[in-house]
Amino acid sequence: MDSKRLAKRTFIQAGTAAVIFLLAWWVVFSGKIFLTLFGAILLAVLFRRSASWLTAKTNISRKIWLPVTIIGPLLLFGLFFVYTAPQISAQATELRERLPQAVSHMQEQLSHLQWSDELDDGIESLNNYDPKMSTVLNAVSSFFSTTINGFGSMIFALVLGLFLIVNPKQYIDGAVTLIPPSHRQRARDVLDACGVALSGWLIAKITSMIVVGILTTVGLWALGIELALILGIIAAFLSFIPNLGPIIAFIPAAMVSMITGLDALLYVTILYVAIQAVESYVITPVLQAEIADLPPALTLFAQVILAGMVGMMGILLAAPLVVTLMVIVKMWYVEDLLEARTVSESHDNT
Repeated sequence: MDSKRLAKRTFIQAGTAAVIFLLAWWVVFSGKIFLTLFGAILLAVLFRRSASWLTAKTNISRKIWLPVTIIGPLLLFGLFFVYTAPQISAQATELRERLPQAVSHMQEQLSHLQWSDELDDGIESLNNYDPKMSTVLNAVSSFFSTTINGFGSMIFALVLGLFLIVNPKQYIDGAVTLIPPSHRQRARDVLDACGVALSGWLIAKITSMIVVGILTTVGLWALGIELALILGIIAAFLSFIPNLGPIIAFIPAAMVSMITGLDALLYVTILYVAIQAVESYVITPVLQAEIADLPPALTLFAQVILAGMVGMMGILLAAPLVVTLMVIVKMWYVEDLLEARTVSESHDNT
């Protein structure tokens, strides 16, 4: 009996390891497809959970609220961009023209420094003598090309997400069918917990993005910095990306303010640091009930890995992917495997 149980356990462990290996292989070599599917699920979860929340608050059927939660935000964004489109377009064009000027201005300022010639010679020597430097430049070029291709994947994810919203039960039942019958209810619980965590994280993140965008636009306008609206929109969208987003958003604002003078650059730096502090120590604690406690190092590691695989789309979806994996590891590995084993061993000892 013990030998049969041991053989069965060994077979299950080997099968599980094989499945994990195949999934890992598929994720690595088909990363863009995997992330596109995950992005579609993310959108479906957001719209579906929003409709369920409105149904619970109003007792109106979810079938009525579901199209409202999809069409409503699209209409609001459409009206906003139609109303501000001329100003955004003008500022975006001016920003494209200002950035090269800012680079020239920065080079001119650096040229007055004693070590500027040595810096230029060092960069040139790296390009001429270090073959790895060209590899880095090619990697940067490849990153931006994959970023452009990522926008097409996002559009496809939106369309796929709309299909998932219509009848999610069909897809959930199909996925759960692949699980042994004794574990199907637990699989449903895990999927439901992932949905709750993702929807809460998304709603909290969108709220944080709106606040960051408003604070940035108003702050830059109060400082007299031109292009405040487009820079605020950039800051709002990039705040979706933990760790890297605020740094990337600060770069164009710093370059634009540098043309005005070093004092303007100093004020803009203080403004962005203050807004980041408000987001980290005021907004996040207020929304802490909805935001998963993401380890910064783990999130940054996922961003770097996914950026190398699929570009900007990987950076965008790294944080929600970490949220999902944390729920799965906690429920399936920690609770069902480690803690269950500890309980069984304590019973055996008694």
